[in-house]
Amino acid sequence: MNLMEIGDLMSVEDYLENVEAGGFIDYDGYGYPVTDGEYNSDIRIFPSEYDKNIPEHATHILWFNR
Repeated sequence: MNLMEIGDLMSVEDYLENVEAGGFIDYDGYGYPVTDGEYNSDIRIFPSEYDKNIPEHATHILWFNR
């Protein structure tokens, strides 16, 4: 499955830069951590909690706009 077909795939670094710049807020949507091309739908990542719940092994965030 191509993750870009179901959401916006970005590196963790890009996601964090956008959150810190105010580009994403909880109202906008949420993301899932991605490792080795597979996303984990058990962990929702909200911008307000970005520094608490991104697993260390995650390389990307699959973002879903509301």
